[in-house]
Amino acid sequence: MKLSENPKIVQTLKRILKEYDYLEYDENRSKDDVLSVQVTASGTERGFNIYENVRGKLEKSTNLSFFVPDSVYSEGADCVKVKTYFTLRLRITSNPEQCGGKPCIRGMRIRVTDVLDLLASGLSFKEILEEMPDLNSEDIVACLKFATRKIDPPVIRKTDHPVITV
Repeated sequence: MKLSENPKIVQTLKRILKEYDYLEYDENRSKDDVLSVQVTASGTERGFNIYENVRGKLEKSTNLSFFVPDSVYSEGADCVKVKTYFTLRLRITSNPEQCGGKPCIRGMRIRVTDVLDLLASGLSFKEILEEMPDLNSEDIVACLKFATRKIDPPVIRKTDHPVITV
């Protein structure tokens, strides 16, 4: 899925970013499964709590699962402003060249079904994380959310009931 070409996702992200006067969507850096956000204020907290807040709101609005990689970096620092970027990537990815196109976690060769099978066999989150050190608990939760959406996708049905708008 090319996130940067999906107008609904991009518009949702832009709407969320309007809450922060120092965050904006960067179309030049966004491509494929990466959405790039530019931080344009000096002394802005680089704490991931801001990024995680944006991520959480985007996930809730789009029903997709994102993560913020640890690669937050600065570019072109001058006396007034520092341009810092952070990216939002899909947590569950699918690539036809990898694992036969099966859904995987963050582009790694760990399939969603691998994690779900471990959970089904009775392993705890902690045991799975010990077994697969490249994962984190948010990855496991994303696998569960992904499975839930696959078996019970949202359905929009035509109805004869009147719609009341206020």
